[in-house]
Amino acid sequence: MEYNQEVLISANAITLFTDSYELNKQRIEKEQPEFESKSSLVEISTSLNYLSYQIHNNNTSKSVIQIPNLLKSLITLATFRIGTHLREEIDLQRIEVRHWSRDCLWQIQQYGDEQVQSELVNNSYGRMICISYCTAGGKGEEYDLGIYNGLFYFSRFLRKLHDGRNYNYSSFQPLPLLVPVSLEQIEEEGINENEI
Repeated sequence: MEYNQEVLISANAITLFTDSYELNKQRIEKEQPEFESKSSLVEISTSLNYLSYQIHNNNTSKSVIQIPNLLKSLITLATFRIGTHLREEIDLQRIEVRHWSRDCLWQIQQYGDEQVQSELVNNSYGRMICISYCTAGGKGEEYDLGIYNGLFYFSRFLRKLHDGRNYNYSSFQPLPLLVPVSLEQIEEEGINENEI
């Protein structure tokens, strides 16, 4: 599949950053200090912003999910941990990374066909949405709009899986077997399905 060179550069930067982030998380668990520069966060936010723009304007969700580890990286960054730094500017940049990662995933889901929807479910997209609305009222994101958006996008995602989509974007037949998988992901996060 042919990709825009700039999309590949952005995707590579995102996956490399995510790999570094995962290594840093392991270091923290082993009580080694974490290092993360504001400039690297700004660069990743810029790459994520560019990728989101490309997905939206060029309807490239199907080709983007074919880039190795990109979907996994976007989901990891969409749940990027904040509040571990003494410097507020680092946390603000981390919030920006989370925002653009979630936006990329939303664009992929919005424009994707049944293969894309299946890949999202298999990569724990439902879990990510659950975490996004559960953390929306937390440090740095003290607003109800994040909670509303998380619930709205999740209910729409489940509805489209169940009912299919026949308008505007890539149409697809109902995929009701993917709904229980997404609901299981929520339960694994400790959310009671009666509260949704």
